[in-house]
Amino acid sequence: MDLRNFRTVPQPNEASAISALVSINPDWFWALTESLLDDGYHLTENILVLAGGKSGTDMEVKEGNRRIAALKLIYGHARRSLVTVPAHIETTIADLTDEWKNANRLVPCAVYQQNEAAAVDRIVRLTHGKGEKASRDPWGAVPRARHNRDRNGGSEPGLDLLEKYLKHGQNITPYQKQRWAGEYSLSVLDEATKRLAPRIGLTSSRDLADGYPKVKYRVALEKVLHDIGSEMVGFEEVRGADFAVADGIPASTSQSSANAASSGSGQGQGTSSGTQQGSSSSGGTAKRKAVSIDDPRAVSRALKKFAPVGNNREKVVKLLNEAKTLSVGKYPLAFCFLLRSMFELSAKAFCQDHGKSGGPSMFKANGEERKLADVLRDITKHLTNNNKDKVMVKALHGAMTDLGNPTGILSVTSMNQLIHHPKFVVDGRSVSTVFANIFPLLEAMNS
Repeated sequence: MDLRNFRTVPQPNEASAISALVSINPDWFWALTESLLDDGYHLTENILVLAGGKSGTDMEVKEGNRRIAALKLIYGHARRSLVTVPAHIETTIADLTDEWKNANRLVPCAVYQQNEAAAVDRIVRLTHGKGEKASRDPWGAVPRARHNRDRNGGSEPGLDLLEKYLKHGQNITPYQKQRWAGEYSLSVLDEATKRLAPRIGLTSSRDLADGYPKVKYRVALEKVLHDIGSEMVGFEEVRGADFAVADGIPASTSQSSANAASSGSGQGQGTSSGTQQGSSSSGGTAKRKAVSIDDPRAVSRALKKFAPVGNNREKVVKLLNEAKTLSVGKYPLAFCFLLRSMFELSAKAFCQDHGKSGGPSMFKANGEERKLADVLRDITKHLTNNNKDKVMVKALHGAMTDLGNPTGILSVTSMNQLIHHPKFVVDGRSVSTVFANIFPLLEAMNS
């Protein structure tokens, strides 16, 4: 396999290359794998191979790395424990017939020599236009920029900054490093760096990319990079007047002057400080633009502020960190699996915290574990002091209304059915809307 595949950063070995390909776009990768398992390898689909290499006999895949990766996993040439294989695909692999294995053990290749490398590169560049998931996965902004930089010598300061952030960033998880190495809103980052560079004391995006990580406001800059990758910041936020001010990067001189003029233009008679009555600005502090309650970014913002406290919550924190890496709009099912786990583990921790002081219990008198919905209902009663604490009653009303309703989108019953029912699914917007109702209980159990 090509360890310098443009889809991601250079990989140290083939195992890492396969893991990276899966992480970047798992839906497409497993759709391709499923297609191969169902129909076998299409003889019309040549793998493009560049012969020669370091040893003179190496055969490096230049086009078809996903197909070769899928086949290596199927045949066991690469350990499937490297990645999380969907259960139905694992079952299909285990049930493969000898006929299938013999028929697909060899795949057709178009072999090119080292002096034909430029022609191979041109073919690769022209073959990424199909849209079917089981076909070629079209290049996004990151691989296109990487190809332009590495093959054409083009200047790509946004990509350079991103790759350095993946290496040096202090607020990024291993999963995010793998995913963002191949799928990231690079055009948003390019727009952001043009606006941020002069505010950091630099002249251009190139200077910012070259200077990072030794730049002023590094922590704030990394927060911006993380928010773009998490899709909490897009073009609308980047082009806003107060972009990144709340993160700690100072406003531009022109914007500061505009704010000063605005604050000094009070209607009627005013003092020299002249703060206009009813202004949304308080002491010049910028405020982040609100998003709709059904916007997945609202979920990301809530989770970002969530900081569980107390004993026996280590796994809750681990699940929370993984949930923060997911886009609810793209991966609502995976998000709900994590959310369901967080609720159960939080309930158990809460019961351990308060069980000896008259609080609820996770277990029946005979030692059997109680239903989670019943435990959450008792936890809500405990938190509201049997509905006497009207403030908490109001705060948690939506939580049990949705969690306890068997037909609700994010009820305990529905979250269980997401795991066990072969047809029941949810979408990102409906999850985002109901999440706002149930999240206060999750916070209360961990505060």
